Amino acid sequence: MGMGGAAALAVFGARVMTRAACPNVLLVFDDDHPPYMMEPMPVVRKEVRDRGVNSRGGHADIPLCGPNRVSLLTGLSVTTHLCDTNPTYALLLERNPGLEDLILPRFLREAGYRTAHAGKYVNGRLISEPVPRHWDHWWQTEKSGLGDDGAEVNANGAVKQIGEKPSMWAARQVEGFIRSMAGSVEPWLAHYCPTIPHFPYEPTPESEHLFDADTRDVPSTNEADLSDKPAWMQKLGRVGRREINPIVEGKKEELADLDRECIAPVLNALEDTGQMGNTLVVFTSDNGYLAGEHRLAHKDQPYWESAQVPFFWSGPGVGVGASSGAHVSTVDIAPTVLEAAGIDPGPLGMDGRVVDLATGESGRKRMLVTGSDDVGPEQNPDGANNPTGRWWLLAEDGKRFILRENGAKELYWMGADPFQNRSHHEKADPALIRRLTETVEAMRAARGEERRRLEGAP
Repeated sequence: MGMGGAAALAVFGARVMTRAACPNVLLVFDDDHPPYMMEPMPVVRKEVRDRGVNSRGGHADIPLCGPNRVSLLTGLSVTTHLCDTNPTYALLLERNPGLEDLILPRFLREAGYRTAHAGKYVNGRLISEPVPRHWDHWWQTEKSGLGDDGAEVNANGAVKQIGEKPSMWAARQVEGFIRSMAGSVEPWLAHYCPTIPHFPYEPTPESEHLFDADTRDVPSTNEADLSDKPAWMQKLGRVGRREINPIVEGKKEELADLDRECIAPVLNALEDTGQMGNTLVVFTSDNGYLAGEHRLAHKDQPYWESAQVPFFWSGPGVGVGASSGAHVSTVDIAPTVLEAAGIDPGPLGMDGRVVDLATGESGRKRMLVTGSDDVGPEQNPDGANNPTGRWWLLAEDGKRFILRENGAKELYWMGADPFQNRSHHEKADPALIRRLTETVEAMRAARGEERRRLEGAP
């Protein structure tokens, strides 16, 4: 990929449009946020989701923190960029050293944008490292959860301690940046990545009792009959309420903090400075999370609570109040933003595609989601490390087909079984299982135009 990507960039010239035609871009990419968990975020629901497009079929390209952050920034699937475990940054430099020049801020910056990052970056990038290329403003945090007061941050190359929680400190930097750009002739990109609602859960006093004793109780919670699942899952014990409740309560309370203390001030800054109408806002997450479904309490799993994420768009050219179940992936964010900025993503060889912001449609008939490399908890912290190895999830129409590295398969009809309680892989037509398996294998090997062709769209 490195040589081909470099060659494509060598002939690419980003077009600079007039200030009035170029939307600002605010990307909010939070941490470990299940798609169903939006109750604690009335501001995001009202000001972003309900004023724009809700991509209900939005998935993480790979539902694990670091790898999916690379997918978002590059528009490349993990099967192309190969940064497939945590910590990710060392892999990026080792396996694809040219990847840092294939990221969204580079292309926008060449088109006249100011670029700013605030919050968590690609996992494993040290706070002490210099500001990476293509960012004009840099405010990096590193701790999970809200973090302890006194955490270290990198503020435009200077390492210092702060006296507040990192996600809130990062939000204040974004708010200040937006206010500083009022009246500027330059459009801008702000990449805000709070480290919430990630464990350890440390809500503020204002939120710490808002969702006391909340739990997760759906048909797949501690699924009684796992005979349709892989052998290792059949051996799982039930997940106790002492484990489920803190996950649900902690995430909800931190999301209330994120909504009230972080997102609201940033959106207020847009409104106060008259920039709201010309700002494309994208809200999503790096992965979801299982809280007892199928007896699992983890991310990086092929079930929808882990693989899907909240996925909202709002701003100029975006349909108001639209909702779409189209197959949309985090790899679509970079090409869609470039298209909105008047930059043709075609020559860049991205795996993602341009989403129609008026409707939320992607044109896909099928989409591949990939699990992380199975290398053990020490080398792949937070990865699933399933005994069956890595996995691939094919979303096609109302089907969800799972292929595991050891050959195990699952097939779910989501309309009749939205909680994936009964796999039909053993009773389904063998020709269908064979076709789905071959499709997964072909998509794993494909990239760019060929991958989009296999997805069944123009």
